[in-house]
Amino acid sequence: MFRKTLFFLITVLLFSLVVIAIGEVATRLFLPKPVIEPPENTALKDDELGWKMTPNYSFKGTLKDRDGAAYEDSISYDENGFKAFGDTASARPKILFLGDSYTASRQVSNNKSFFKIIGDSLGAEIFAYGHPGYGTLQEYMIFDKWVGKIKPDVVVWQVCSNDFIDNYAGLEMVCGYGVGERRPYLNEQGEIYYKRPLTLFQKIQEHIWFFKWLDSRWDNLLAKVKKEDIKVGEYYIANDKRDFEPFDKSVIITEKIVKKIKERLPKNTKLTAFTSDMYQPQRSEFRRIFESNGFTFLEKPAQAVQKAEYQKMVVKAADGYHWNMKGHELVANSLLPELKKLLEN
Repeated sequence: MFRKTLFFLITVLLFSLVVIAIGEVATRLFLPKPVIEPPENTALKDDELGWKMTPNYSFKGTLKDRDGAAYEDSISYDENGFKAFGDTASARPKILFLGDSYTASRQVSNNKSFFKIIGDSLGAEIFAYGHPGYGTLQEYMIFDKWVGKIKPDVVVWQVCSNDFIDNYAGLEMVCGYGVGERRPYLNEQGEIYYKRPLTLFQKIQEHIWFFKWLDSRWDNLLAKVKKEDIKVGEYYIANDKRDFEPFDKSVIITEKIVKKIKERLPKNTKLTAFTSDMYQPQRSEFRRIFESNGFTFLEKPAQAVQKAEYQKMVVKAADGYHWNMKGHELVANSLLPELKKLLEN
C-alpha cells in the first residue's frame, strides 16, 4: 500500500512538473516580458534610495493626452536627478519642490512643468526632484541630503494617496497598486530598514511566469463567478479607513516621517504640502498629519484639476492620472497665492 501511494505521489509530482515546464515555455514564448519604453524608463537602482532618477536622463518625442491628441514632450534631468536646479548662490527667493511622479512630471516638458511656471511668476530660483513610486521617506532622504546645500526659503511637498501604500510594505503587499522594488522603510521605532514588498508567491511568480499567468486567470474567473471585482487593499482603505490594520500602521509611520521632516527643516524655512488627488480617507489623513506639525496643506490644485475634468477639459496625459500641460498650468496657478504669502512673510 505504501509503495502504491508513493508511486502515485511521484507520478503526480512528475506530471505537475511537466505541465509547469510546458506552461512556462509557452508563457515565455507567447507572453514576452514587457519592455519599458521612454520616458517611463527613468529609474536607476540605488542602494540607499531603492531607486533614483537616472542621472542626466533626457527624452524628446511625441506623447498623447487623455483624449489621444499628440503633443511634443522634451524632458531632461541633471546629474543629480533634479528636473530643475536653480542658482544656490542667488539672492532671489529659493523654492524646493519634492514629490513623486507628479513632481517628476515626465508627461510635460521642463519649461511647462508647474514649478517652472511658478518660478517664472515669482522670480524665484526653483529646485525640483521627484520620481514615480517614491514614498514619503524616500522624498525625505532627498530633502535631508539637499536642504542644507540649497537653503530654500520655502519647501513645497507634493503628496499622493498612493504614498501611504509606498510608506508601509505590509500595505503594499495587499494592494492592487505596488512598485514591488526594494526600498527604505521607517519602522515604528523610527529606524530605517530595507525590504522588497512582495509575498513569497509574488517572488516565485517573478521566476515562473506560468504561475503569474495562472494567478491572473484565476482572479478573472473568480470575478466572473462572483460578478464583482476582486477586493484589494484600496477597497478596504476606502471603506474601512483606519479600521483596516495595514492602512492604520501606514498612517502611524507616515506621522513619524513628517515629524522627521519638521525636525530637519531649517529654522527660517517654511513648508507647505499639497495633494495631487482627492481620494479619501488618504487626503484627510495627510491634512491632519501636516497641519498637526504646523504646516499648511493645500487641496486647491487637485480641486482645480477635478473641476476642469467635470467641465470636460482635457487636463491629463494618456495614463489618465498625471497632468498634461493644461493640468500643470492649473496646479501652478492654484499654488501661487499660498507661495506668494509664504515668501512675503
